[in-house]
Amino acid sequence: MEFIRTHQSDIMLFLEGICIIISFLVLITKNLSKSRKISIFLLEISCFFVMLSHRMNIAYEGVQKTGAWYILWTSHFVSFLSVILVLYSFNMYLKSLFRQEAAVEKVPFLLKICDWILYADFLSLIVSIFTGLYYSISPSNNYIRGKGRMIAYGITFAVLFLELICLLRNYRHFPKKIRIPILLFTLVPFASVYVQFVNKGLYFTNMTITGMAIILYVFEIQEMNSKIERAHRLEVEMLEKYKAELERTVDERTRELRIANDKAEHLLLNILPEDVAHELTEHPDATISRRYPNVTVLFTDIVGFTKMSSTMTASEIVTMLNKMTSLFDDRAKREGIEKIKTIGDAYMAATGLSDNQNNDGALRMVRFAKGLLEDVTRFNQISPNKIQIRIGINSGELVAGVIGKTKFIYDVWGDTVNVASRMESTGEPMKIHVSETTYSQTSSYYSYSTPVKVEVKGKGLMNGFFI
Repeated sequence: MEFIRTHQSDIMLFLEGICIIISFLVLITKNLSKSRKISIFLLEISCFFVMLSHRMNIAYEGVQKTGAWYILWTSHFVSFLSVILVLYSFNMYLKSLFRQEAAVEKVPFLLKICDWILYADFLSLIVSIFTGLYYSISPSNNYIRGKGRMIAYGITFAVLFLELICLLRNYRHFPKKIRIPILLFTLVPFASVYVQFVNKGLYFTNMTITGMAIILYVFEIQEMNSKIERAHRLEVEMLEKYKAELERTVDERTRELRIANDKAEHLLLNILPEDVAHELTEHPDATISRRYPNVTVLFTDIVGFTKMSSTMTASEIVTMLNKMTSLFDDRAKREGIEKIKTIGDAYMAATGLSDNQNNDGALRMVRFAKGLLEDVTRFNQISPNKIQIRIGINSGELVAGVIGKTKFIYDVWGDTVNVASRMESTGEPMKIHVSETTYSQTSSYYSYSTPVKVEVKGKGLMNGFFI
């Protein structure tokens, strides 16, 4: 203690320098809240003036120089005022902790009482200026303790005691890094008073309070850095989570898009041949048409459909046509026949849509036609409405393509189509009627009737053959 007594002015000067540096650092720190920054800055500046005033007290005590009396009187006033500001700024710091860290709805009432006690202490200090309540300076420039000085001591320790009670009640609500320094700030002065009491002329209490203020700043900065680190870690975790969520969303949207594309492609393939569908997808604005040298076209029609439908409801008609057409579609898919369209009760299909003139489209179409007759026979076994169909087939050159830009349809044109339609209309129920060109391509594989003369519009008489 003798070393501290001998060098206490130097120690105070050192503490002053640290307080000034910390005050500057607090001002330029961006990550402290406004209330926390103000309270810590005021605390450090107040501690600076506490140390400065004590050094002035030591330097000018008993000095007989012009103006020394005023300097000594002022330094003691600043000393008392600075202690009040130290307690007030620490109380402000605690209230900031309660609002921001403890997350309480209301600041503890004891801290508000501390503010009122300090206001009263400040008024007492003002009164002391005129009455010497706390202190006075003798003509020989010596400090004289006033009768009310114990009031100042009592107020100081009453405030520290009330703050200590608040801290102990809410100890777990504060960050771990600042629990110890805020407790030391309230506890150390009680112990240092005893040291100062047994060592006259030693300003140990205020030096320890200043030291605690410096330590409090150090731990506050550590806690701030921990918060920043936690915030960065949380930000990284959130970014990783967002990235994973974004990747999951992209994968999900990609999968949905793939499913939608598959559905669209499947729907398009139900409307158009595969090569035409791909060409239309790649060149949506292009006109798609092509001439084929040897295509076999088939028409079917229900015999007496108009009369039959007049005795059926709309629902029955649609149901019957749907069942029958579905049977035809399934067979067409199995046997590689291209369905062109349905028109009412008529069914139109084609095969041999290639540049190969010697394709086997005629053979496959006749086989398909015989299968259609089997489908009708099977349909009649389960349907209350018995039907018969006529089938006409013709082979030859034609043009195929897509018509229109909206609700487009793949269709075929040419005399080959017209003759095939005429073969159907001049045919007989549940028989396959083929043209001479189809006959010539399939006669080696199927047995035909003798030629039947058929009048074809624009063509005159033509030979037709029944299988």
